[in-house]
Amino acid sequence: MIYLSTMKKKKLDERQILTLVSLFVTIFVYVGAVAIFFYANGWRIDPFSKSVFKTGVLTVQSEPFLANLYINNNIKGRTPKSVSLPIGIYDISVSKTGYITWRKDVEIKEEKSTPVYPWLIRESATKQNIFLLQDSKYINSWVDESSSYIYFLTYNTIPNIILPDSNTYIYSLYRFELNTSFWNMSTNPSIILTLEYTDIQPQIELLLSPNGTLSILTIKEDDTTKYYLLDSASKNNTLDTLNELNIEMFSTYTTTWSKDSHYLLFESENDLISLDISKNTRYLLLKKEPKQEYIWTTDEQGFFYYLLENQEQLYENVYHYSLIQEHMDGSNKKVLLKDMFFQQQREYITKYQQDTGSGKYAPFKNSPESTKSVGRIESIDVNQEAKGIYIDTQTSSYWYNITTNKYHLISPSPSKLISFSPNSYKLLFKTTPSFSIFTFLKDPGDHTVSIGAKEVINIEKEVETLNWVSNSLYLWYLNNNSMYIIDVDGDNKIEVLTDMEDIKYISLNTSRDRISSFTVRGIDENSDEIAIDSLLIR
Repeated sequence: MIYLSTMKKKKLDERQILTLVSLFVTIFVYVGAVAIFFYANGWRIDPFSKSVFKTGVLTVQSEPFLANLYINNNIKGRTPKSVSLPIGIYDISVSKTGYITWRKDVEIKEEKSTPVYPWLIRESATKQNIFLLQDSKYINSWVDESSSYIYFLTYNTIPNIILPDSNTYIYSLYRFELNTSFWNMSTNPSIILTLEYTDIQPQIELLLSPNGTLSILTIKEDDTTKYYLLDSASKNNTLDTLNELNIEMFSTYTTTWSKDSHYLLFESENDLISLDISKNTRYLLLKKEPKQEYIWTTDEQGFFYYLLENQEQLYENVYHYSLIQEHMDGSNKKVLLKDMFFQQQREYITKYQQDTGSGKYAPFKNSPESTKSVGRIESIDVNQEAKGIYIDTQTSSYWYNITTNKYHLISPSPSKLISFSPNSYKLLFKTTPSFSIFTFLKDPGDHTVSIGAKEVINIEKEVETLNWVSNSLYLWYLNNNSMYIIDVDGDNKIEVLTDMEDIKYISLNTSRDRISSFTVRGIDENSDEIAIDSLLIR
């Protein structure tokens, strides 16, 4: 009996131990799960101060990488680097031997990853001469809209052997490619056209296509003007090899290229005509009506757009438009936006001029009753890649989102579109007092960017040139014979080039490593020094 009692007691103890172990395991699992949950959501415990606090993550990716990362002047390793930090504002600096230190105050938010992309500039840039010409006379130069090519025209004078009292003028048209690929081993710059004249110095002009590969060459000799289509991909052209264009009838028209570089557009007070340069075929795009204002544009996909204003005044004190789209040959016409309403009374926009909050950038539906869209439309810009339309009125500017069919107020004051960012997420515009960036698209996980407009600080009000750097996070501009680079928030402003008085043109290459400059200096009345230099800044 004693033996049986002992066995029962032993089994009871074992069951109690198993129960306790199971209970402890269960508690541990739950506690661990809760700890993991809170850890994953940014909670941390400081055992020294016995406090609990929230954290976020700082992610730093610099160019060049393997730079030293400092947080509040404390070294944290080398880039690229991710660091978990309590929420708050930190002094972040990135340095590398031979480069100017990058510094910025960065706010860390709870449960958020905050990315920063320092772009380091060399302390002393390395200059390299690419091209030098000293025995020719400079005439003119041209740069395409995409800043891909520089064209420049020179001439030399030599005695005419056949006619002793005459001179022969040899004109050379050069093309310099600003962003050559690594594998491109061709001569740069190269002569793409040579012309010879005896005792005649004609007027020569180029009208470059937006992509810079094509141009209309205009040559005026006394009372004669001829037009040629010049393809810069073909080198050592002569007038005999060029395609002469019969467009003298449009000499009084305003001539422009379509944004896809496939058509020429001729506009007068009476009509608008397109010319397919590959087929040499003309098309009537608009036959203008008296007292009707025509606002039109093209896009890089080969479409033509124009605004048609409703003259019936269906709504009192409201401008009523329709946006029409068609191909550049006038075919496949369709109404892209049937109703676009803008108030005629300017006092409606004053409410938003005084509003300093971000709410004014909230999307809205357009209607005859909408008091957020104001002013007669003066220009439009359709960007299919950005999925939207920039609209500029007499009083303000707007962004129409093609995907959501909603409008955003860009600026409650008259403004001018400068350019879209390379990633097609933003646009740069100028108002009377300043330059600003409007963001219309953002990565969902990036809390550092908000939809709306933001002024770029630390940029002088009057600058000569303002452009994007290809990563869309920095800008470069010219002012008072100097070149500057600055980030879109107005921080890390660096003067990268000075004494630019003789520089005709300057550009930052798409690689963001080099600055290309085109310089002309007078030597004497018969010759100039033409130099193309490359400045390594990264």
